[in-house]
Amino acid sequence: MQLAKRIGATVVATAGGRSTAAVRAQRAGQIIDYIAASLADALDDKVDVVINLAAIPPAAAADLVPLVREGGVIVSIATPIEPPDSARITAVHFVARNDSAQLAEIVKLIDSVEITESHRLADLTLVHDRSQAGQTHGKITVIP
Repeated sequence: MQLAKRIGATVVATAGGRSTAAVRAQRAGQIIDYIAASLADALDDKVDVVINLAAIPPAAAADLVPLVREGGVIVSIATPIEPPDSARITAVHFVARNDSAQLAEIVKLIDSVEITESHRLADLTLVHDRSQAGQTHGKITVIP
């Protein structure tokens, strides 16, 4: 959640009573007790992104759609969410498999990338200008 604060995002997290202190320690901007109130009632406005990491019934997944503003995104790793076209939001159902051969291949690909420079996000204009002038080579990482 540190990155969210650096880029000006507000993180709204859900937690039951037992987990509130742990979520607060991660510095969420708002914590909603999903047992005491619905997300729709607890939010002041629509949000840009919803990340659903819990297995929830399809009806509960559908209830997330109206929480996202037009042009926003819902990412769910458990329950697929299919908003109607009229919602004008993007839904992504992200599923990962624990396949050791695939993971080894990904590691090999990552290790093969030549990272020649790393720069802070604040220096992105300088990096872009140098790239346009042909003064860079290899991959450049940008860090917050």
